[in-house]
Amino acid sequence: MPQKLLLIDDDTRLTGMVADYLRAQGYAVDTAPTLAAGREWLRQGGHDALLLDLMLPDGDGLELTRELRADARTRRLPLLMLTARGAPVDRIVGLELGADDYLPKP
Repeated sequence: MPQKLLLIDDDTRLTGMVADYLRAQGYAVDTAPTLAAGREWLRQGGHDALLLDLMLPDGDGLELTRELRADARTRRLPLLMLTARGAPVDRIVGLELGADDYLPKP
């Protein structure tokens, strides 16, 4: 059974490209364009890792990161921030909040 990833990002073009690439590498990928939709996927469980944008139409991915790290069920879920916020201070904040890695979008 392939590893199951959740990608929360409102950029549909980028989400499609990343999801297609990951699927071609053998991953199962669910996508969500909002924090609300992402939270619903997370409630259902079963994801092996999360790729998270920070700037979403219904909130900030940093807040979701805080929530996930405070919850025993999701505390250890691997989390990669994939975001347009590329300043060093943004990377530091993301990693300090509990992201496992931080990748700025080009």
